[in-house]
Amino acid sequence: MASQVAKVYTVAKSQEHYKEGYSHGHWDNREKYAAQVPGMAWVSAGGYPWCALFVSWVALKAGVAGLFPRTASCATAVGWFKVRGRFSTFPALGSQVFFGAGGGTHTGIVISYSKTSITYISGNTNSNGSPEGNEVLIKSIARKSPYVFGYGLPQYAEGITTADPVLKGHKGYHYAATAGVPKAVKPAPPKSGGKTSVVTVKAGQTLGTIAASVGITLAALLGLNPAYKSHPNDVHVGDHITVPAKPTKKPTAKPTPKPSAKPTKKPNPPTCK
Repeated sequence: MASQVAKVYTVAKSQEHYKEGYSHGHWDNREKYAAQVPGMAWVSAGGYPWCALFVSWVALKAGVAGLFPRTASCATAVGWFKVRGRFSTFPALGSQVFFGAGGGTHTGIVISYSKTSITYISGNTNSNGSPEGNEVLIKSIARKSPYVFGYGLPQYAEGITTADPVLKGHKGYHYAATAGVPKAVKPAPPKSGGKTSVVTVKAGQTLGTIAASVGITLAALLGLNPAYKSHPNDVHVGDHITVPAKPTKKPTAKPTPKPSAKPTKKPNPPTCK
């Protein structure tokens, strides 16, 4: 079974380069995430910054919503981790990193760290690492940068890998001075049988293209995959989609050839004397 941190990484990575809306000549902070996180639709409706919301969305889609704060406020998220005793000034794999004074300026998810830098993925940023950008990007920053405030440590079921020496040997923590990118979730092999089968979404595919490839309408495909009805465009590489099973063609029995009739023996021609 894939680790929870691997699921978080896989979901977050699938959103790389997603951009918010553009209207009236500028980026408008309108994004797809708010409508998909219960109670957070107001973020997009009001055109508010969405970096913390993005982290909440990733947690929800990765099936670990209870391990991260659900909020659009970086400062509130910092407090959420501190109250639970899960805040550190050392990076951890899959942790929520916070930037700026009090951690209230910007946030993202740590996907790797070395002795000198951290690499993270965040929403509402740009190539310069702005806390008010327009895109989901993977960025790196020096660990000792004064801009880095600290890290919230989700309580993953498998434990969390951290560079905090104080947590070395504590239950639920795995100490590592450096940590690489977690392995992406490997999709389970498709199962087939009965009236349906399962396909795995590949790069560039949508529910519409999948429906067309199996010869059904999008509405019919959504009927087989009700979890996507409210957000049919929110499909990721590696997702498993139920499709009608192709009927197994039974080989038709070849007719047994009838034995050819034996030629009748010709009578001997009459001989002349």
